[in-house]
Amino acid sequence: MEGPTPVSALIHAATMVTAGVYLIARTYPLFQLDDYALPIVAWVGGLTALFAATIGMAQYDIKRIMAYSTVSQLGYMFLGLGVLSSYGAAYHVFTHAFFKAVLFLTCGAIMHGFAGQLDLRKLSGLRKMRGWKIVSYTMLVGCLCLAGFPFTSGYFSKDAILADAFVTQGSGFEILGWLAIFTAGLTAYYTFRVWFRVCCGPEYYEPGDELHGDDPSSFHPHPPRVAINFVLIAIASGAIIAALPYFMDNETKGINGGWVAEMVHDSPARGGVPNAVVAVVDGEHATAHEGVANAVVDQDHATHGSILGMDPHKAMYYISGVVGMIGLGFAFFFHLARRKAADSLRNKLLASRFTRWLPIAMENKWYVDEFYIAVIRTPLWILGKLFALIDRGIIDGLLVNGIAGTPRAIAKWFSPLHNGAVQSYAVSMIGGAALVILLMMFMPEIMSFLQSTMIGATP
Repeated sequence: MEGPTPVSALIHAATMVTAGVYLIARTYPLFQLDDYALPIVAWVGGLTALFAATIGMAQYDIKRIMAYSTVSQLGYMFLGLGVLSSYGAAYHVFTHAFFKAVLFLTCGAIMHGFAGQLDLRKLSGLRKMRGWKIVSYTMLVGCLCLAGFPFTSGYFSKDAILADAFVTQGSGFEILGWLAIFTAGLTAYYTFRVWFRVCCGPEYYEPGDELHGDDPSSFHPHPPRVAINFVLIAIASGAIIAALPYFMDNETKGINGGWVAEMVHDSPARGGVPNAVVAVVDGEHATAHEGVANAVVDQDHATHGSILGMDPHKAMYYISGVVGMIGLGFAFFFHLARRKAADSLRNKLLASRFTRWLPIAMENKWYVDEFYIAVIRTPLWILGKLFALIDRGIIDGLLVNGIAGTPRAIAKWFSPLHNGAVQSYAVSMIGGAALVILLMMFMPEIMSFLQSTMIGATP
């Protein structure tokens, strides 16, 4: 999280972090060849979404919270691909780019305005401060979309994934659906935890570490300039407008979802486009929702799951909205109405020996870094040192340099003979010839002696 905020906004919004989603979407037919490939993708995505959401709940750095929200939303995208909601995954990539960019840029505006301060415990009441209203309300737009508030862009893209988790029949997909709904509630909570803490409540701030020794009492925040506010408004407007493709028609008959659905329909990921007639598997008609390796033929023949006895696509509108409002309500209570309630709950959990592990593990990111260092980084470092020793000592030292150094050593031994006197060279030649002749003369005796010695030494 040490990179420049515009770079974070670009990377987390739409480029590097979504490359895996794009790769799986482009190679969708390969994943459909195996009955276990897409279920694995779905479970990895669903657990990632939940895991990252719990970490985001316990962090205090605003950019770090947004970074873990990116990991969580990527989990939703992979979940969508795994449950044959390639349209929902692609649409969520599109909407996520807008609201995550505006969230990171508002974090950057706050960081620069408050001398690098990003601790939400040391910032409060930004929307009441002069020059910070645009930052506050554009952050609100991003938070609403990230939380999946009804009728926002994130609401439509995320719900398409959640509904298909119940529609598609697969290995525990319905459990994944409920898990993803629970994660959506956590997302709403930690998202508005940031907004209620930073933008609402009484006016309070502490400068960050970039104050460089100035007197903190004389510090005054520097609101963003017009250009930055214009960028924030433009991207926040894009986050709102990103909901329109859900209602748009397109040129492909029978497909709803605007140009996003049509784009996916024209790609290898068309198996997850709603209402799309795409292929026949092994000469037989099959529906996408009967198995993750089959194709859509006719929506009327699709086998649907259910949510509380209702059609998932309809029920999700209500369930997702209710869950999001519950998460928002908890955030309002713990971080605005009673701002000390969250700290009090944390202290109670820490006071009990049975529950203290939970806040400690969440705040320490479930010790993922420590696990990575112990299990992966350290063994690889040891192996690297061992291989380096073998390379330098045996391969380079003994084999390469040793073989190459032997002629040099022999030449060094005989270098005194190179004195420039012809007589010395003649004596050396005659002596060498005499030595060769003697060896040739006595070679049979030498070989017989060696042979008898070796036979005698054999038991």
